[in-house]
Amino acid sequence: MKKTSLLLSAILILAITSISQAKPETIKPGLSYFAEDYVTTDRISEITVEKNFEEVFKNYEYFESVYDEKKRVKIFRAYKRGDVVLTEYYSYDSSGKLKEKKVEKEGKATETITF
Repeated sequence: MKKTSLLLSAILILAITSISQAKPETIKPGLSYFAEDYVTTDRISEITVEKNFEEVFKNYEYFESVYDEKKRVKIFRAYKRGDVVLTEYYSYDSSGKLKEKKVEKEGKATETITF
């Protein structure tokens, strides 16, 4: 009985973890996808569970990802009260590795990070 409960708990934790870090199911290049949360992996920020704009716009803070034709994040934005407070632009080399990240923060100069 204890083994079954432990196994079910482990499966539930894995399911919740994978859902909270999921990309949108269908990605169309150039379209905006919105969420209430985001993750940063390998210096690239990306939304978690996609929601309709109407669902996230009512929140104090929400996030946006725009993808390229290879389903990689090319633009990430953070919003507060509907205003953009952070924008990150990503460019990749021919092998698909992150080459450059441009960061625009509200009220600050654009920072370019080359990898």
